[in-house]
Amino acid sequence: MKTTSIPQLFEAVQVAVYNLSENEELQKRMNGYGLTSKRVQEGNVLLENARQMYSTQEQHYDHARKLSLQIAQDSEAALEVFRDHVAIAKTAFRKEPHILQELKISKSAGRSWAWTQQAIDFYSKAPQYMDRLQQYGATPESFQQNKAAAEALLALKAQRLKKKGDAENSTQLRNKTIRELKAWYGEFRKLARIAFQDTPQVLETFGMVVPSTKKKRKEASQV
Repeated sequence: MKTTSIPQLFEAVQVAVYNLSENEELQKRMNGYGLTSKRVQEGNVLLENARQMYSTQEQHYDHARKLSLQIAQDSEAALEVFRDHVAIAKTAFRKEPHILQELKISKSAGRSWAWTQQAIDFYSKAPQYMDRLQQYGATPESFQQNKAAAEALLALKAQRLKKKGDAENSTQLRNKTIRELKAWYGEFRKLARIAFQDTPQVLETFGMVVPSTKKKRKEASQV
């Protein structure tokens, strides 16, 4: 069996381990060529570790993707409200630029992540001017809610960065285990071809394609 993906590698190793574990005669033959029962168990342990690493890495990346989607949705909503609040403040203090400067909104931070910190600074200083702001439709509740939303976005961003870091670390561990598993399977295939060269049909029980089988498959495909 030619392995072209990680799931295919898992399947191939599982077939090899299962057949050797369940068939004493096959194991005895492989023992004589260096693939002892201990080495078979080592392959099984590598397989289980690789599966766990593979699953863990997928979970980390999946969580990071979900956080990215949530951040995008929440950010859009919070930014829209923040812009409305900034518009209210700029109207209320249009003749008092020093207050706009104090509220950190004399310049726009745009759509980059800088706006979240700008929003937190704005909402932290705005309460002292709430009497004036309320004359233009502002409410303390809406300001406080959007401040909490901006703070939550920063927390989500930190979580996403952590999950991405966890995913990258788990990818390195997974790749190391996969390399070890591939090496084990490569050794198994090499020894199996030697051990069963006189009975190539046995190789098919391991999911390995023997030359005669390849020829038959090719002929069948041409019919």
